[in-house]
Amino acid sequence: MKFKKYLSHPIIVYFTAFLLPFTILFFVYLSQGIYWGSETSPLLGDGFHQYVIFDVTLRNILHGTDSFLYSFTSGLGLNFYALSSYYLGSFLSPFVFFFDSLSMVDSVYLFTLIKIGLIGLSTYYSIKGIYPKLQQFLILSLSTLFALMSFSISQIEIKTWLDVFILAPLILLGLHRLMTQKKRVLYFTSLTILFIQNYYFGFMMALFLTLWYFTQISWYFKKRISSFFDFTIVSILAGVTSLIMIYPTILDLRTHGENFTKITRTFTENSWYLDVFCKEFNW
Repeated sequence: MKFKKYLSHPIIVYFTAFLLPFTILFFVYLSQGIYWGSETSPLLGDGFHQYVIFDVTLRNILHGTDSFLYSFTSGLGLNFYALSSYYLGSFLSPFVFFFDSLSMVDSVYLFTLIKIGLIGLSTYYSIKGIYPKLQQFLILSLSTLFALMSFSISQIEIKTWLDVFILAPLILLGLHRLMTQKKRVLYFTSLTILFIQNYYFGFMMALFLTLWYFTQISWYFKKRISSFFDFTIVSILAGVTSLIMIYPTILDLRTHGENFTKITRTFTENSWYLDVFCKEFNW
């Protein structure tokens, strides 16, 4: 009985929510010959060509050998502050301070495992807050499945995007508290951080939250419609607060950004009618 009570202690449960996806991915990596100091690298695609290079640059900045505002590591130089909003927007980025250029690959390996664990932890906390009557085992299962779903694992190549999956459950929990308890702090804080860390996912989250909010109030319209003003104002304030990062990025993209290819028709000779459907499943 005492042992069962010990296992149900909140600290143990939250640690388990972190450890389960962490351990599963650890053994998946190990099965592919990827571990701390291994010859096989966890770097993929842009992670190899871009992200780890910017990690080294950030490490040099933190050690005082470069500037966070402007860097001459590329061509005639670039606005590193604006660049960091896309490539370095992560809770764990400052910890590259403790690595050197030779061990930076190991930092990517370690941070990826930690982020997957944090996704499980934040998801457990959020589901527990929104659905407190659900059984503990079910919540642990759902949080682990969310952390290891194909969409999140496919983002391992672009490691900073994993932070989005840490924040998304907290944003939904914050929105739930805003609608049901008039509590605004968690929603404002988590949404602002997401906008600052990843404007790319930020606009998609803004669209999703708008649709999700109206879906939520449609279920309990009379009780929740009073939260409309709070939802609107807090969301706008989160966007305005994040301009400290987004606005310099917009200015930089206007100068150095690439233009999209003009779309002249819906389908080309290389596309098929079900391609759009397949893209929704990340195939």
